[in-house]
Amino acid sequence: MKKTFIIISVLFCSLGMSAKVKPIEQRPQDIITYSYELRSNHSISFPLGGIEYSYEGRVADRWSLIGRFGLVPVGFAASSAPTLSTISLVSGIGASFEARWYSNIAKRAECGRSTYNNSSDFVSMRLRANTGDGLEVSFTPSYGIRRSFGRLWFHEITFGPKIGITTEYGLFLAPHIQYRIGLAF
Repeated sequence: MKKTFIIISVLFCSLGMSAKVKPIEQRPQDIITYSYELRSNHSISFPLGGIEYSYEGRVADRWSLIGRFGLVPVGFAASSAPTLSTISLVSGIGASFEARWYSNIAKRAECGRSTYNNSSDFVSMRLRANTGDGLEVSFTPSYGIRRSFGRLWFHEITFGPKIGITTEYGLFLAPHIQYRIGLAF
């Protein structure tokens, strides 16, 4: 019985080693490709201390222009005294225009990650005018990350230097960090 089992095992092994493997031919319809499309959309977003309406319009392959207006956060102050500590957030009416380049949207699509609702990292240049403690006009080059969750919701964080001029303080340079959550439709 042992002898028969060994002979059958050697026979199957030798047949398996001598068989030629035919390569699988790929047809064009079998190749998986991932595509993305930058979407134009309307949105209502909620930065800390404000609410804004915006329209993002696709301009080129990975470029879009965004127009925003609404109640925007202008300043943040914290003070402390022995008897009282306060934190205040100053908001004003503002409008901005932003050119945005989605830097890794193609790579996200290629890796099979979601690009829904323009989920990608981006580099942007924003020009904004707002009221608050007087009139302020600023230019902000920034880097940001935008991700979608659910069907309509998104959140993004941006940071970079903010360069501007105000009627009250003159020229200024300040850090820009902003988190917003929004509803795109």
